[in-house]
Amino acid sequence: MGRPNPATVWANPTVPGWEGKTASEDEIWILVTLEAELLETQAPPVRDMDPLARAKQETLSWVRHAQRVDGEWHGFVDRIRAQDFSWQDILVLETSVPNKKLLCRPVCMGADAGASGPPVAISVELLEVDWPRSADSFIAKTFGLSSAEVHSLRTLVLGSEQERSQAQDPVRIAAKAGAPGAAELVRLIGFLLQEHARDMAISRGVCLPESVEIRDSQGRVTQCFRLGAETGQPVIFVHGMLDGIAGVQQLQPLLRAGGFRVYAPLRGGYGGSHPAPEKHQQLDAFVAQIETLIDQENLRRPLLLGHRSGVIFARAAALRLRGRVGGLLGVAPAPPLAQARDYRRNHRSLALCAQFLPPLIPLVLKGWSKSIQRQGAAVLVRNQARSGSKGWERLRGKKLEDLLSLSLSMIMQQYGAGILADLKLQPEDWREQMIGHADQAVYLCGAEEALVRQNGLYPQVLGAEKVQLRVCSGAGDVLLYACPELVLSALDDLSSLPPSQFRQGG
Repeated sequence: MGRPNPATVWANPTVPGWEGKTASEDEIWILVTLEAELLETQAPPVRDMDPLARAKQETLSWVRHAQRVDGEWHGFVDRIRAQDFSWQDILVLETSVPNKKLLCRPVCMGADAGASGPPVAISVELLEVDWPRSADSFIAKTFGLSSAEVHSLRTLVLGSEQERSQAQDPVRIAAKAGAPGAAELVRLIGFLLQEHARDMAISRGVCLPESVEIRDSQGRVTQCFRLGAETGQPVIFVHGMLDGIAGVQQLQPLLRAGGFRVYAPLRGGYGGSHPAPEKHQQLDAFVAQIETLIDQENLRRPLLLGHRSGVIFARAAALRLRGRVGGLLGVAPAPPLAQARDYRRNHRSLALCAQFLPPLIPLVLKGWSKSIQRQGAAVLVRNQARSGSKGWERLRGKKLEDLLSLSLSMIMQQYGAGILADLKLQPEDWREQMIGHADQAVYLCGAEEALVRQNGLYPQVLGAEKVQLRVCSGAGDVLLYACPELVLSALDDLSSLPPSQFRQGG
């Protein structure tokens, strides 16, 4: 991790490059003697105790509590005194705060201890570890461990005094997991469990993912969410009209596991992005957003993942930014909707109002939003599935209310201005702007979507470039929610196959 030896830092707290790291309350550690006395550094005294110093004092108080009541601490110390120990030995102690643990291990002080100092001290690190039973399978799969090994590891990591005697050898488990030692494995598990908990919270709609601001040369701001892994194949998600980023947000754990680094920019009029573009400027404005995102984040041939009406925008970007985009995946793409009966009932009234009574659209949007909230935001997706279909069956077991309610609040942040801009685009015959050659593309849709296949994107592109049409019977408009494995498989194909090996066909 690029850290110097703890004894070196103890002897000289001003080790170059270390001062900034020790200022973080996320990295609290102290050195104590075998008698649980704090080894003071040679740092100058501080008048007012800062939060970091207070945290260290609290850590020391927990160690002294363990000295009084925890038999395992005494055994750990006695083995060190008798020189019957290994430098790989560790002890994890509980604290009065359930999710905070103390990772203790012997440290050789050597010459840094001075003439009167101890040759061996105990390093005590404060870790935050939350390990619910539901995470057992995640740890087992991540490290290839058996259920018995996971149970032993959980006992060790949580510092459970009652079950320590039944735990297996942590050094052996660490070796099987591929960690340098038990201490490194405990730290890694603490980090992964926090990451997993955040991923699950995002996927369930407890919170939104992290977002950043992308600013173009004109000063226009795009709110862009970051999902998936920190590194890996870049993917740009292009949201639809009514569910925002919920469709990709629920895939957060799968995207991280698949190594996809996802960016989800919000079009003008949605969330915290710039105001909605004028009529006939929607596609141009979006392509400018994507070009700015690619430049500022230095993305190398990202894949475009479009959902529903977002496929229209993704297709336009793929054509105009050819050579800078690695491929296009369109999930349940929307066709041109020339007549009111073509719309789903969720937004038929919105479409009619946008077409015939534009001045009333703010009032109608407000009423529509309240209606959705009364029914439950999950109807935004559930009402698009045909009763008894594969998509309908798969959605029955999914808890989408919190996820879609969070997304609904976000897309209505500018009082539905983005929805109105998209509604103005939908009835137009935008297919003329879709003619051309782009790189490889995959379109996923349900077998019942005859309107999409006959009058949508495909007649303009099939035969003209490397295009695959993949049909999932019964999934229909809810394919992103009902069949996420097909979406990830298509992304994997687009990222792993060079265009020359990408097969065209249905």
